[in-house]
Amino acid sequence: MKNLFIAGIVFFISLSACMSQETSSAEADIPDIASAVADENAPEFDMEVLLRNRVVETALQCLGVPYKYAGADPEGFDCSGLIYYAYHKAAGMELSRSTEGLWTGGKAVVLDEVKPGDVLVFTTIRPGASHAGIVIENTGEGVTFVHAASQGPELGVIVSNLNERYYKARFMGARGYF
Repeated sequence: MKNLFIAGIVFFISLSACMSQETSSAEADIPDIASAVADENAPEFDMEVLLRNRVVETALQCLGVPYKYAGADPEGFDCSGLIYYAYHKAAGMELSRSTEGLWTGGKAVVLDEVKPGDVLVFTTIRPGASHAGIVIENTGEGVTFVHAASQGPELGVIVSNLNERYYKARFMGARGYF
């Protein structure tokens, strides 16, 4: 309790010291951020869209990285490792390192409403969630996604389309984490 009291006094003194400093003329010329944000003509800023795009960009920077069982870094990825890495690096979020955890986490998203950064989950090598990828875009051409493939004609981090027969037949659903 005594340590908490002392810490409070130190905080108060340091806060008082910061507040008592005079503003330099250079600082006085800095525009008021609050009024700039409140400006009706300022472009709208959507943090969710920014983070979604950063997750997708981070995953796409890993294209060509080899598949590695239990891999979660640019040396090699498995599917959940790629998702974990992209979300953690781009948005500071720690998603599950298992496809089952990805399937039960977040919130369900209807396929027609998936957005960049949402997670697609598939049943591939066994019943239940066993593969996942990150949505890149949802257009009239279908949903494209980036993932770390462990089997098929291309291995490692690749881009695929949900309209491909293999993925369409194994699609379980989509999850949103924003």
